[in-house]
Amino acid sequence: MNRIKQIVLAVSALAVTPFANSALITTQLENMTNGGGFFGELTFEDTALDTVKISADIAAPINAGLTKGDILGLWFDFADFSALSGAPTISGEDPSGIVTEVFFGENSIGSQLAGYSNVNLQGTDETNWDLAIVTGSNGGPDFYQSFSFNLIIAGLTANQFLEQRVGMRVQSIEGGSFQGGSAKLIGEGTPTVTVPEPGTLALMGLGILGLTIRRHSRACK
Repeated sequence: MNRIKQIVLAVSALAVTPFANSALITTQLENMTNGGGFFGELTFEDTALDTVKISADIAAPINAGLTKGDILGLWFDFADFSALSGAPTISGEDPSGIVTEVFFGENSIGSQLAGYSNVNLQGTDETNWDLAIVTGSNGGPDFYQSFSFNLIIAGLTANQFLEQRVGMRVQSIEGGSFQGGSAKLIGEGTPTVTVPEPGTLALMGLGILGLTIRRHSRACK
């Protein structure tokens, strides 16, 4: 019984330990040029302090029948730019080297990125972004329909992307109803989906453990 009491105390300590909120935010995007009908998806997930994992995807079933497409650039706004400090860094790229350049500055990034004529959002009437990231291989020889990376900025959480604009530039699209085209997509972050915190999970475990102890005590009588 002493061993069980030790476990209860350990779980109780874990339950009351403060943990930062974790969130998973999903953004749906749609082509704003060429009549629409082409889609993208971005997810934002807290993975560590000041670190958000960003995943981008245009592959089927998001776009039915898609066989080829290359995501060339991503644009973002932050809910509260003043909460961030320092320069952004990138880690955990999958595939390796997917991010080639980062542009960062409050409301300072236009729809055309300097030096990247094919990586633009011109025609969407969207400008004054906070962050832009150049990705992919600019149309070949490799084509990236999905990838992920960690964005690290002091003060950053996934909730910075909640209900904020997101942009995406895709080219070399083939398959389905798209052949050899490009797309400039815009979306907004959807409501956050809460991921259970370690403290919450510990409380659940404590409750289950309590029920187990109660049953064990009854069986021993």
